[in-house]
Amino acid sequence: MESSSADVSGGQARQMSEVGRITGVFWEPGPVFENLAAVPRWWVPLILAIILAVIYVASFGEIVGWDTFLEQELAANSRVQQLPAEQQQQIIQQQKGFVGIFSYGGALLGTAGTLLVISGVLLLCFKISGAGELSFRQAFSVTTYSWLPFSLYQVLSIIALYFTNPADFNLRNPLPFNVGWFLDPASSPAWLVSALTSIDIFSFWVMALMALGFSAAARKIGYGKAFSEIFFVWLGYVIVKAGWAALFG
Repeated sequence: MESSSADVSGGQARQMSEVGRITGVFWEPGPVFENLAAVPRWWVPLILAIILAVIYVASFGEIVGWDTFLEQELAANSRVQQLPAEQQQQIIQQQKGFVGIFSYGGALLGTAGTLLVISGVLLLCFKISGAGELSFRQAFSVTTYSWLPFSLYQVLSIIALYFTNPADFNLRNPLPFNVGWFLDPASSPAWLVSALTSIDIFSFWVMALMALGFSAAARKIGYGKAFSEIFFVWLGYVIVKAGWAALFG
């Protein structure tokens, strides 16, 4: 009887369409992650995330420009602001030829690399917690589908590009969905801007989806425990990022 029930469950999992999975992440994520636990997959959300990242970078380069981006970055760096204006212009001229290339590289390789690293770290954490049956395919599948709200964020950012004064558009923090957006980067401590920028509606949405996905894939881990583990990994990242900004921002 149990075998028959499992076969039916597996058959239902295979019948869910890709469109159903992607839309379901936003409207009814529970069945989607049950499906992915049975049949892990990741190509579509990964490719979608990369394409949107490339479009975002290309749109920014065309509408705002990398000169403006570098001026914003230098204005937020207290150490650079101590340099004479001529030296600041030299830095812009030296770096503007590379920043666009690195941005495209980040969009193409950084997106996939970020998802792979997150999947690996969370897989290790959950295996230590007793989810020995959890596979990397399942972890990567949960991570890529949970990342879809960030893809929505990039769509909104691309739209915002066309309705914002280019001089005021912040590539790193384009939308007011986090606390750090309301700070002035030029007058606020870099570590504080970094930390508060991480307190973001979309980040917590993604973490909630990840907790749901990992608790579905690793049956021994409940939702509350899954969320707490993911939260502490995120908190560690925020602390390291803020510390880096304090040292070099």
